[in-house]
Amino acid sequence: MNPSEPIKKKGGRPPSVTKRDQQITVCLTKIEKLALSKRAEKAGLNLSDYGRQMVLTGKAQARLTAQENETLNQVARLGSNLNQIAHKANADGIRSIAIEANRLLHQLSQLLNKSAEG
Repeated sequence: MNPSEPIKKKGGRPPSVTKRDQQITVCLTKIEKLALSKRAEKAGLNLSDYGRQMVLTGKAQARLTAQENETLNQVARLGSNLNQIAHKANADGIRSIAIEANRLLHQLSQLLNKSAEG
């Protein structure tokens, strides 16, 4: 390395461990491609990601909207707060509050798991 050359910083996204370097070609009519593009757009995916998911799994996992992400984050924060209340109630010996808080925490956990799966 020449001392007069500037030092290049490593930055940006790290390279993927599994490189997608294989291609397949699919022939479609204009109407089929338009329909496929609309479905991909509705799912919030680009055409390649949508097609890959459909080919490999038979379904495409749609991305959550910004509103859905915000709602899930709020529910998660509520669950965290409720968990803190439950721990405090257990530590202070307030058993009835602790039982109710644990019940609500379990319900929130089920909702989050259902949202993540659905």
